[in-house]
Amino acid sequence: MKIVLTNDDGYNAEGIQYLYHLLQKYGDVYLVAPHHHMSGASVSRVFWTKVKVHQHEEKIFSVEGTPADSVSLAFHGLNIRPDVVISGVNSGFNLGADTVYSGTVGACMESLKFKIPAIALSADYDHLEQAKKDIESVLDFIFKHNLLSKDYLLNVNFVSKKFKKSKGIQLTDLGFRDTRHYYVAEDDHYVTKRYFLNEVFTEGTDLHAVNHGYISITPLKFANQTQEGLNELRKKVSQLD
Repeated sequence: MKIVLTNDDGYNAEGIQYLYHLLQKYGDVYLVAPHHHMSGASVSRVFWTKVKVHQHEEKIFSVEGTPADSVSLAFHGLNIRPDVVISGVNSGFNLGADTVYSGTVGACMESLKFKIPAIALSADYDHLEQAKKDIESVLDFIFKHNLLSKDYLLNVNFVSKKFKKSKGIQLTDLGFRDTRHYYVAEDDHYVTKRYFLNEVFTEGTDLHAVNHGYISITPLKFANQTQEGLNELRKKVSQLD
């Protein structure tokens, strides 16, 4: 199996470096990731400009661009055609609405655009050690059950730091929670901050799973496609015809 490994924390981040060595047992691994920290980059791309690439080892490259740039460069610049793209392990959850902003998830969306299956892996802040204990079991679960798809990515989040170990794996939907954003003025700039209004999560969602000691695996379709929404629109129209 040929694997392209990327992230949004930068090519030398602890999570991706751990994954690079672990994934050797699964196949031929190429690390192609942003040269700098690029959290929150979502699916943004650099167009019509020069993209500088640094080669550190035979199969380790860093790209002065976004996570999506890194995946595109791997496919079309380095001419790597992998069986799967794996993104992470991100430092910080990518749950619910945050998946819209996530560069970790954005890299996988870029992969789906070219019909290459993808897995995004994220851990709670300062809780990578627990994720390390669970990564192999999660990957084995995915491969054993043939969960990879060209139609959706797998967004994996490991358990909350409230737990010393995981209780297992749950297949989940996206959860949402009320969030308040605000800015704090500091000298000549502002710092963005946020807080959550409640900690009540809907059962069956990614937020509920990780906050109750489970690893969540959530399928995300390319470009936020929603079959449920399409069915609802068709139903509304048909009722008036």
